[in-house]
Amino acid sequence: MTSVRQGSVGPWTLGDMLGRGGNASVWSATRTGSSTTVALKVIDTNKVEKEPYQRFVREIGFLRQHQDVPGLLHVIDTYLPDTPSRGDQPWLAMPIATPISKALRDRPLADVVGAAATLADTLWRLQRDFDIAHRDIKPGNLYELDGNWLIGDFGLVSVPEAAGLTRPGHQVGPAHYTAYEMYTDASTANPHSADVYSLGKTLWVLATDLRFPPEGHQPAGVRGFEVGDFRPHPHAASLDQEIDLMTRVHPEDRPSKAQVARDLSAWSQLPVQAAAVDVASMRVRVQAKLGQVLAEQDTRAQRKDLALAAIRRLQELTRPLNAALQSLGVRVDVDSASDKATTNLLKSFGRAPVVFRWHRCTIVAPLERPLSMTMRMGRSIELMDDGSLVLHLMVDVGPEGVMSSNFHWQAPAATAPVGTIQADQMLADGVAALAEAVSQGIAVLVDALPDVGDGT
Repeated sequence: MTSVRQGSVGPWTLGDMLGRGGNASVWSATRTGSSTTVALKVIDTNKVEKEPYQRFVREIGFLRQHQDVPGLLHVIDTYLPDTPSRGDQPWLAMPIATPISKALRDRPLADVVGAAATLADTLWRLQRDFDIAHRDIKPGNLYELDGNWLIGDFGLVSVPEAAGLTRPGHQVGPAHYTAYEMYTDASTANPHSADVYSLGKTLWVLATDLRFPPEGHQPAGVRGFEVGDFRPHPHAASLDQEIDLMTRVHPEDRPSKAQVARDLSAWSQLPVQAAAVDVASMRVRVQAKLGQVLAEQDTRAQRKDLALAAIRRLQELTRPLNAALQSLGVRVDVDSASDKATTNLLKSFGRAPVVFRWHRCTIVAPLERPLSMTMRMGRSIELMDDGSLVLHLMVDVGPEGVMSSNFHWQAPAATAPVGTIQADQMLADGVAALAEAVSQGIAVLVDALPDVGDGT
């Protein structure tokens, strides 16, 4: 804008630029005849029909209407010309406040939580009293002024009964702090749940004194991303749990603004732990000494969880085969875990150490007399120490208790990294081959059975 480059906007003489974001710039400014310095927000467009200008008008209208609401960074003066131009620009003058990240730097965790509790209460009161949501909560829009914690920048404010400015499918909200539903369709998303998500991300950043939060849901208990990893405190884990809830993917799983305000206010009242030794300060030293080992333990635990998921998937894939064997109308022992033949045949030799082994065998035994024909459908999964998943499959038909077979099929051991799409494909391909072998085995079994009745 010409007047900005010339160092003035209307009656204001501009000083340093304090910030720029979205479609506006903020300057330190003084008014002719006054020594008071203000923060002057100037919109960067004069096209009154465009969304940025309409949002600036809505922000001014909101602040004018809610001047008496505590917790907001209020206006000193505003100006909206009838026909804005480069020489007659709209502006919004506010007090110069301290950004919250700067105000809280090096202060105790209790001060951080206290500030967040105050802000949560302000957001809740805006919802309760006016059904208003902010939709742009991030550290850059939060301030401290005269010992008060304030919310500023209402350019994306959601006001009831106002004409919608958000286009369908259009993203709204601050990068790194925005809930998923605000990316997909902000026009239909619940803005209050989105504010809770953004405040959860903001709380984590202020508590850890980092610049940005991780993307997406932040579950409690993730090593290296807990509040206590950055700022040891006896009650840090309680904040991790609150942030976990506030950043859930599904909006309905997040707490309300009222609940967040109550939780954060209650945090400072949590009783001192009864333990005789407070090890919170030792946590950082433990991480420094054992970080690699602990990370490896986490990796092994994660791999085991993925292997168990693969086992469940294999059970699902083989369920139709079990049902087919049961439909033969003879005795079937489904999913036996104690069959010695399966245990002996379906295992790896000479590979990396086995973390754990799982096996099952479905046994079809039409007759109980000695040397009766029996069919086995065996399968095994092994998790190896190197993170690979090994699949063994077998079909065997022959006389029970005799070291010979009328039919024997055993797939070559297949392997894939645990938890990968490749592992899913390995299971699907393996069960497809197993199904073909089962079909062949059933035919051999039936042909080998004695004819003791005409079946009529």
